[in-house]
Amino acid sequence: MQKSQEWFPRVNDTPEQGRRMKLSIIEPCGFTRLGIFSYLVENNNLDIIDTVNISQALNSLTEFQPDVILVNMTQHCHNAELSLELKAFFEFRHTARIYCYIDANYPDSDAPIAITREVFVLNKQSLTQLLQDIAADPESFMPENNFGIPRTLFSDQEILVMGYWMSEMPNYRIARKLNISSRTVYVHKRHLAQKIKVRNRLEFCFIYNLIKYLFWPIDDISATPISRQIKDDLLMIYKAHS
Repeated sequence: MQKSQEWFPRVNDTPEQGRRMKLSIIEPCGFTRLGIFSYLVENNNLDIIDTVNISQALNSLTEFQPDVILVNMTQHCHNAELSLELKAFFEFRHTARIYCYIDANYPDSDAPIAITREVFVLNKQSLTQLLQDIAADPESFMPENNFGIPRTLFSDQEILVMGYWMSEMPNYRIARKLNISSRTVYVHKRHLAQKIKVRNRLEFCFIYNLIKYLFWPIDDISATPISRQIKDDLLMIYKAHS
């Protein structure tokens, strides 16, 4: 293991029936990491590791193979530039549930919001309840239970509107690109904000700096737009922030 890696001790090394949950905590604040651990310590069916940032975590996640990742994404929400580290990190969603929490008063929800089946966003104030739920019933948070969650929170057209919107394209141009009315563009924007539980474009932008890694073209295995023109437009937006 990397010597810089901080490892919490195993909560319980006694034999168990069934597979133990493996949980990874990525949090820069030592006090917060200890606080998270304190909520989980009573459960004897968890193996936990902790790291201070995503760069450090990438060195251990492949070997540890967590079922659940809790990660503080506050710093990354403020960076619009493409991060290859974040792109690599979100690849772990194919084998783990990822809960991204933000030290802000948004999303304005008491429960984590499922962006996809594997990636959830929540405000830091809601983290306590999530930890209590995991400690009480780890089995329900295992990745194999993701089948009951919708593939994505957004419709295909909402995803396209989101990409254009975050590139600061005006409504009338988005409408022309997608062959819809400006009114429909406005409705899509309102629905996007409502689904993420944010109040304005700025808050949505911060969340978008995370969730953009889950959709094409950054995530190249996601569904691609049918229109060649839309593909070219989104690729241009992607390259502008690379």
